[in-house]
Amino acid sequence: MKILLSILFFINYLVANYIDVNKDQSLLEHSYIYIGEKNISKKELSKKLKPSQIKHINIGVNHKYIWIKLYFTNKTKDNIKKLLIFSSPLLENITLFDSNLQIIEQNGMLHQQKSHKTIPYLFELNFKPQSKTSYYLRVSSKYTPIDFSIFLKNRDNFFRQDRYQQFTDILLIGIILAMMLYTLLVSLYLKDKSYLYYSLYLFALIYQQMTYLGITQIYFPSDFISIEAKLTINKILFLILTSALFAMNFLKTNRLPKIKFFYKTIIAILILEFIILDPLKEYSLNIVILTGAIFIILNLISGIYAYYNGVKEARLFILGFGVVFFSYIMIIVDALGLVSVMIYFPNILIETTAIEALVLSLAFADRYLILQKEKENSDKLILEELKYREELITQEVIKKTKELNNSLAEKELLLQEVHHRVKNNLQIILSIIRLQTDTTKSKALKEKLHIVENRINAIAKTYSILLSKDNFSTIDMKEYIDELIADLVFIMDKQNIQINKEINMKLPIKESIYIGLIINELVTNSFKYAFDKNRGIIDIKLYTKNNLRFLEIRDNGKGYKIDKHHSSLGLNLVKTIVKNQLKGEITIDSSFNTVSIIKF
Repeated sequence: MKILLSILFFINYLVANYIDVNKDQSLLEHSYIYIGEKNISKKELSKKLKPSQIKHINIGVNHKYIWIKLYFTNKTKDNIKKLLIFSSPLLENITLFDSNLQIIEQNGMLHQQKSHKTIPYLFELNFKPQSKTSYYLRVSSKYTPIDFSIFLKNRDNFFRQDRYQQFTDILLIGIILAMMLYTLLVSLYLKDKSYLYYSLYLFALIYQQMTYLGITQIYFPSDFISIEAKLTINKILFLILTSALFAMNFLKTNRLPKIKFFYKTIIAILILEFIILDPLKEYSLNIVILTGAIFIILNLISGIYAYYNGVKEARLFILGFGVVFFSYIMIIVDALGLVSVMIYFPNILIETTAIEALVLSLAFADRYLILQKEKENSDKLILEELKYREELITQEVIKKTKELNNSLAEKELLLQEVHHRVKNNLQIILSIIRLQTDTTKSKALKEKLHIVENRINAIAKTYSILLSKDNFSTIDMKEYIDELIADLVFIMDKQNIQINKEINMKLPIKESIYIGLIINELVTNSFKYAFDKNRGIIDIKLYTKNNLRFLEIRDNGKGYKIDKHHSSLGLNLVKTIVKNQLKGEITIDSSFNTVSIIKF
């Protein structure tokens, strides 16, 4: 029997598929492979080894051991040194045996050499001149998927390629790191939780991808690598968790209870898996991978659902996550051992994540456009409300006027009632506008509301003065303008501007309102545009000359070009009141300082 076995070994040695060490090439298709238990005798192994017809081994997360036998021949007269290279940096245990199954060297994440400086793990082999030799390899991984090829390469060529690959990987990681810091700073500045969670997601992705691409194995201590290899499940769970938290906040799920329930359920499942599937107790990476597969599919569906339910920002979420979606699908099917695709696209996830981060960074501009549209709609609603209130006031005045005409005996009482009603309605409008001003965040909208408030206040002030006197037909313009200017100075915070008034006149209520509106517009313009350093002088005169009334408003400001302000709503309002209501004329000289003279 011993003689027969010796003969069989000798025949096998003669017909073996020898690999020419003088060539750089893939080795698995020239090898003999057995997948089974760890400890096996040489004789049993020789019986179970079968010729390989594949270039790549992918059995996913599997606790079995892969035995590989390689036959080499050096037909030259030179001593040849070659590198035996494993394509995957995630293999935990790689053992090289000689032809008698004696251990030569160990490598991998759990046996990493301090001299390890390359992305893949490798062994350096020395082939003597005109020799034939064989080696055994044993590969296993408990915490990471088994997915690799084996190559025989020249030392110099390989190190040149590896340096280039390291540079590419570090550059990609650096881009994602920059995006992470950017989103973190934005989240702190805007106090936006969605971008805080996105920065945490990018951190989790960088941490996971540094190990996946082999960068961690090069630049971190071997003791850290051996611990880090056992935390694969924790890293994946943290990656899914941060992605779920980001999506839940970005998609505004408070308005969408169905998808909010989905994200809360996913988060609860992740926490439960973290407790149950602790790698130090019972390890099951496949469960976590399947959880991730379900999450990314439903995450994309949730983005589409949110968009069709009015969350406009979701369009960028769909675009960004849609790019990464296919990368995750490829990684998942590869990790489950279904299809070997990641050997051809090792950087696809980090590349697509860079695109996703760029797309989501545009969300800031997108949100601004959405807010701008909402502001325009708010302005429209406010104007419609003001028009509606004006119609109500007009209807109320008409109603009360008819009642006064029908009852002369109650003239004074009803007239006073009208003034009270008008005053109260104007105060209601002012209160609504001030409430809207206090709650809005838009600076431009605040300014517009202040302008509307000042105009209505100019009207309301006449009724306040009117009701404090016994005379309901005329207004003391000195008292009226004093109070109106005081309100403008307070609202616009212009205490440093000196205002001189020369007024000694009483006017009917209708004309006093028009004069108040005119003064409000022209003094407001001077406050806003005349003075660079918030200091200046404004003169207001109201007097009678040659049976005509004159209103003069002067400032010592810088003036302005009429053609640039001809379409101003305030100036158009003044000109309309002067021409149509007062039947008067207005001249404005703004070449140096500003002088407005109204004759009516």
